Amino acid sequence: MLRSEGFQKYFKNTSWMFIDRMVRLGAVLLTGIYMARVLGDERFGHLNYASGFVGLFFTLTAMGLDEIVVRDLVRHPERRDELLGSAALMKLLGALLLTVLVFVGTFVNGMDGFTVAMVMVVALAEVFKPLSVIEYHFQSRVEGRLVAQVNIAQTMASAGFKVALCVMDAPLMWFAWSYVIDQLAAAIGFKIAYASSGLSLRQWRATRKMLAHLLRQSWPLIVYGLALLVHARIDQVMIFDVLSDRIGKEAAYAEVGQYSVAMKMIEALGFLPVIIQKSLSPAITRARMEDKLKYQDRLLNQYRLMFLLFLVTSIPLYFLAEPVIVLLYGEPYRTAGGLLALFAIRLFFTNMGVAKSSFITNESLFKYSLSTAVVGATVNIVLNYFLIPPFKSSGAIIATIISFFVSTFLMDLLFKETRANLKWMCMGMLSFWKINRAV
Repeated sequence: MLRSEGFQKYFKNTSWMFIDRMVRLGAVLLTGIYMARVLGDERFGHLNYASGFVGLFFTLTAMGLDEIVVRDLVRHPERRDELLGSAALMKLLGALLLTVLVFVGTFVNGMDGFTVAMVMVVALAEVFKPLSVIEYHFQSRVEGRLVAQVNIAQTMASAGFKVALCVMDAPLMWFAWSYVIDQLAAAIGFKIAYASSGLSLRQWRATRKMLAHLLRQSWPLIVYGLALLVHARIDQVMIFDVLSDRIGKEAAYAEVGQYSVAMKMIEALGFLPVIIQKSLSPAITRARMEDKLKYQDRLLNQYRLMFLLFLVTSIPLYFLAEPVIVLLYGEPYRTAGGLLALFAIRLFFTNMGVAKSSFITNESLFKYSLSTAVVGATVNIVLNYFLIPPFKSSGAIIATIISFFVSTFLMDLLFKETRANLKWMCMGMLSFWKINRAV
């Protein structure tokens, strides 16, 4: 089997995806450290506030199309031009809607002129997102090499631009333009890769029938994605909005800068549970079709692995967070070290939530998943208003941890279909050392 053509094809594809992920992770982390040191916590926080505000609306350019278009391209490759053309148009319309909503939001939020300008520049980057649908074509053909090469080239171009800005000690607005450079480089790269495959964008066409099909399939994912983005990015916005009147704008932006440094470090560890989940997913899906007991056993083993991963990563991180942050970012970011130690607790809910996605997918509980995302985001927002004033950034992290507990665990009690999964998650945590051969 290991020598079969099919195995070799998928192994090479996965290898390129892994290389792509690691290169981008390393480049983003290193340039982020350099930018944070050069800009300082106040300016770095100001930049992250602008990007975080636009990030609340990113789902409008994602449109929940990724898995849907890839699936349809695999099933109907002859409809490639119609699928890609329609998906690109949906993303373009989403980008225009995002720009309008962001512009309106800046006034509702009472931002100053400079912040409004930065926010709109970051939003402008989304206009180049439609060409990212080319990636779906390569994914459907299991051609991860081309996707990885484009992503790596885009990452290097973006990193080089940001480093140059740091060396020149450029104005903060120039760093906002780096988001445009990111998306422009990716768009150019995918266009070149598409042309090198002998294909042309001129053949794309959007049809009313295909647009209706994609929108009908994707709208639950759009709502779900919006809830997830709010859950993930609202803290950066609310920390400033809640604290600016209490401690002043400069101090509030500095607080966002400290929080952003800690968050970016914890996000760097996010790929580990995803790799485990994707590796075990085929075996869990096969077990679901073959034998119920084996299916339960493999889910249980996955929860054990995720809890073990949490212990291995979070315990050292909790004790080493502050010295690591000071070493990488410098003494001015010592506060971020304490925040990172608190973020280490959140890894538990992140790991278990990623593992839980296998159960949700195999049981087709997508409405449940949508409900948990909306509830989690709502709880997070409400708690932020109560916890940020007394505890600042630490309050935002505590609010996130509580909201994840509600969405990942407590919500399972409200649905008959998920109570068994709650039992498996608890059993996995209480017997994490008992991983057996069923994996």
